[in-house]
Amino acid sequence: MIARRVFGLSTVTALAVSVIGLGVGTASAAAAVSSIPCSATGYGSTLAAAEHDAQLTLRGDYTILSGFTLVYDAQNPDGSWVAVESARCGIPR
Repeated sequence: MIARRVFGLSTVTALAVSVIGLGVGTASAAAAVSSIPCSATGYGSTLAAAEHDAQLTLRGDYTILSGFTLVYDAQNPDGSWVAVESARCGIPR
């Protein structure tokens, strides 16, 4: 009788672990599907300031899932800079 109870508990525990593991795998697959490419334009007196402005815009609009990538930059005739940054983002806020 004692051996039967131990076997029963281990079977229930194994079943629970497999179901929980399945749930975690499903959730991570859903998160991967919901990532989208996003980009923003920033302006500043230096290139670093323009990049930072674009990154702040992205952080304000989206949940960032990856690092930032500089896509485009240019210096305007007045000496200011424009930068376009991109990233993999989650659902817009």
